[in-house]
Amino acid sequence: MALFTTKRIKQNVFVTVAFLLLILASATVLEKFYSTEWVKDHVYGAWWFVVLWAYLAIFSFIYILCCKLWHKPAIFLLHCAFGAILLGALITYVSAERGYLHIRQGETETNFITEKDQKEKPLPFDIKLVLFDIEYHPSTDEPADYISFLKVDENEMCRVSMNQIFRKSGYRFYQYDYDQDEMGTVLLVNYDPLGIGVTYTGYLLLAISMIWLLWMRIGWKGILWIFIPTAAVWLYISQINPMTPVLRTPMLAAHVSVIMVSYALFVSFTITGIISLCSSKLCEKFYHWNTKLLYPAVFLLAAGIFIGAVWANISWGRYWGWDAKETWALITLLVYAIPMHRKSIPIFKNPRKFHIYCIIAFLAVSMTFFGVTYLLGGIHSYV
Repeated sequence: MALFTTKRIKQNVFVTVAFLLLILASATVLEKFYSTEWVKDHVYGAWWFVVLWAYLAIFSFIYILCCKLWHKPAIFLLHCAFGAILLGALITYVSAERGYLHIRQGETETNFITEKDQKEKPLPFDIKLVLFDIEYHPSTDEPADYISFLKVDENEMCRVSMNQIFRKSGYRFYQYDYDQDEMGTVLLVNYDPLGIGVTYTGYLLLAISMIWLLWMRIGWKGILWIFIPTAAVWLYISQINPMTPVLRTPMLAAHVSVIMVSYALFVSFTITGIISLCSSKLCEKFYHWNTKLLYPAVFLLAAGIFIGAVWANISWGRYWGWDAKETWALITLLVYAIPMHRKSIPIFKNPRKFHIYCIIAFLAVSMTFFGVTYLLGGIHSYV
């Protein structure tokens, strides 16, 4: 009876993941035909979407307990990290407050306008805009940064610029916009003292568990072989001097480099998978190779996504905006994470079926890298 219960719980978990993948992919298409706000209201911000994620988290935790996964501490820590990240997201969803603060130069404000209901809400301190300034790239009229110089409670001077937050009493202030006459600024206000700590704890646990698992699966030599191309891509991207102010951060190179290397590994899975279907001799060899490389490929993509989330929180006061490229990166992560559960899904113990799945899964990578840019658009679109 216990075995039957465990089996049903496992089915619930993976069916829910498949259902989520379908919803996420459909939402990005609906956004194209309706609007971003419509999708946020009817899908991403809907109560049933939150309940669906909670349902997945709860049954995943129950399945972990049924499998006694704590006997494998690295794997257990990895799943706990994702649980902490989802818990942090839930706390933020329920308790966080976001809004906007418009100040003219020389004026003092004590209230901000909430994003949700457009009502005034008091701050526990006064903020005065001493000066708003725009820094330009040398010999050009292209902005390099937007800077608000503030005085807080008449005794504390601070500055807020792109990728530089001001924090006080649990409130975080971000440079958001400015008046056309350059005599006023608009700051984004975020109050989330509980959710941020839980979420960042999840990120830390995730980093520890991924490094731990990589050490176990591919050893330090394997980690070195993955690190070298990642470092090379990071070094190349770090030499780029972007004109857009929000891109002028070291996190750009970190975010892009790990994701590009993960995509390169997914390409290799597809190529070797096609070769394996044509050669039974190579099928088993590539199977053992790819099942090991699946770990760094998925973990690098996960690292890239969460580095991007931290960057987004620094720049815009939120980890996740459900932009089409963000959503498809998450879809790709989930799609490739499924064959990592070979003990729970026996078909992936079959080399041929594993290769067929990886070939089909590459459609998610193609959609993330090309499809979003040319078909769906969004803030990550480059055309």
